[in-house]
Amino acid sequence: MKKNELSDRKLKILIVLAVLVIGWLCFKGATAAHAQAASGTLSPGVQEVVKLTQAHMGDDVILAYIHNSGASYNLSADDILYLNSQGVSQPVISALLQAKGPAGPPPSAPVVSNPAPPPSYPAPDAAPQVVPPGGVPPEQSYAAPSTPPPSVGEAPTGSDVTLGYFQNQLAPYGQWVSVPDYGQCWVPTVESQVPDWRPYLNGGHWEYTENGWFWASDYPWGEYVFHYGRWARVAPYGWVWVPGYHWGPAWVSWRNADASGYCGWAPLPPGARFDPGVGIIWNGSVAVDTDFGLAPDMYVFVPFDHFWVHDYGLWVAPPWRASGLFRGSVVLNGYGFVGGRFMINGIGRDRIAFLTHHDVPFFSIGFRDSHIAHDRAGDFDRGRGGRGFRDEHRGW
Repeated sequence: MKKNELSDRKLKILIVLAVLVIGWLCFKGATAAHAQAASGTLSPGVQEVVKLTQAHMGDDVILAYIHNSGASYNLSADDILYLNSQGVSQPVISALLQAKGPAGPPPSAPVVSNPAPPPSYPAPDAAPQVVPPGGVPPEQSYAAPSTPPPSVGEAPTGSDVTLGYFQNQLAPYGQWVSVPDYGQCWVPTVESQVPDWRPYLNGGHWEYTENGWFWASDYPWGEYVFHYGRWARVAPYGWVWVPGYHWGPAWVSWRNADASGYCGWAPLPPGARFDPGVGIIWNGSVAVDTDFGLAPDMYVFVPFDHFWVHDYGLWVAPPWRASGLFRGSVVLNGYGFVGGRFMINGIGRDRIAFLTHHDVPFFSIGFRDSHIAHDRAGDFDRGRGGRGFRDEHRGW
C-alpha cells in the first residue's frame, strides 16, 4: 500500500515538473517571437542604435549618433522592452524618447550627379559607377556640418589643378556626388568593395621624406586624394573626398599612445584650411598640435611593431579599443616649414625609430612648393613602387 502511495506521489511530482517545463518553453518561445516581432517594427535609426550597442560602443558615441541624426523615433512600449532586452542603456533609451525630428519634411539626401568635365578635360569612355555603401558600419557615426565650413582652398593662379582636372582624373575610379555645404565631392569605388575601408588606412603606407611623413598610396588615384583636399564622413556615402588645391605630403592629424604601444592618424576635416607660407588654419588660428575636433573613431590606431607594413588594414586596432587609445594618446602633428616647404613631421623620425626598433629610411620626392600645381602627364615616374617620384631633370 505504501509503495503504491509513493509511486503515485512520484508520478504527480513528475507531472507537475513536466507542466512547468512545458510552460517555461512556451514562455521563452513567446518571448523570442515577441522580440523578433518587435525588432521587425523598429525604424532604421533605432536598429542602428541596437547595432552600436551590440558592437560595444560607449553611450557617448551612441548619444552623439542620436543627437546628430536629427530624427524623431516615436518608441512604443514594445520597442522600449525590446531595446532593454538587447542591453541598450537607460540614458540611450531616454535620449531616443526625447529626440525631436525636424518640424518640416526631412532634408533630402545628397543628389548623385555626374557633371560633365570642362571641354578641355573630355570624360573617359565607360567610366564605372559607384554603388553607395549599403549601410553604416557600427563603429561609424555621421554628422553633417551644421554650418558651412571654411573653404579647403582656392586653386592658385595659373594652377593646373582645378575641379575639372580632378573630375577628369578621378571619374574612372569613383562617383562624383553633390554634398550640401561641401559641393562636388568624390566617392571611391573601392569603398563599396572593401569592408571598413577608410582613407590613409588601406592600400598604402608611410615613408619619411624631405616633407616629413608622406603617404605612399598603391591606388592609381592616390596621388590626388591623399595629397590634395580633405576627407569627410557623410551619410549615406561614407567617406567622401572634398577637393582642395594645395599639395601636401599627407593631410592628417597624428596622435601618439606610446604607453600602449600604438600611434594613430586621422584625415583632416574640410575646415582645416591651408594658407601657403603660414600653415594650417583652424577656427581662425594657426593649428600646431590641434585635434581639429576629430572623434576617436576617426583615427586609425596601429601598433608600433606593425608601423612598417604596406597595408594597415589587418593591423588597425578594433573599434572597441579606439576610444581608450584616443584617451591615452597626445596630439603630435609636427606641422612646419623647411626651406619654404610645408612638412608634417608627426611623431618624429627619431621617435618612430626608437618606438618601432627600426631604422627609418629616407625617400626623396624632390623639391616642390606646397602651392605649386600637381604633375602634368609624364611628370612622375610611376615605375617605382606605385608612387610618384619627381624627375629631377624636368625643371619644375
